[in-house]
Amino acid sequence: MNKPKPGDKIYVEGTIYLHHGVDDFHGGICTVKAARTGIESNGKEITDVEIEEDPGTMYRWDGYLELYQEEWRKRYGERKGQRTPDLRPEFNDDWSDAGI
Repeated sequence: MNKPKPGDKIYVEGTIYLHHGVDDFHGGICTVKAARTGIESNGKEITDVEIEEDPGTMYRWDGYLELYQEEWRKRYGERKGQRTPDLRPEFNDDWSDAGI
């Protein structure tokens, strides 16, 4: 698959955080807001994307999102990705209290 560009539709996996539920996200089809290409310390070119449904969060395209597009297409179909914050205090405690 070609590297995504703004306006492209891609699939993003859902995430649920035990100690930072405010960042929970239900996976599905999302719209690319921005794509940034950079160079890793080993000289390899990489692309990260930001999606409209989760602004401010960058997702690695190369070696992650691109590898799972077909699998997630089957899993999510036409379901749209969206933020689903869990604001309950017991799922948003300070990392220092998480025993990590």
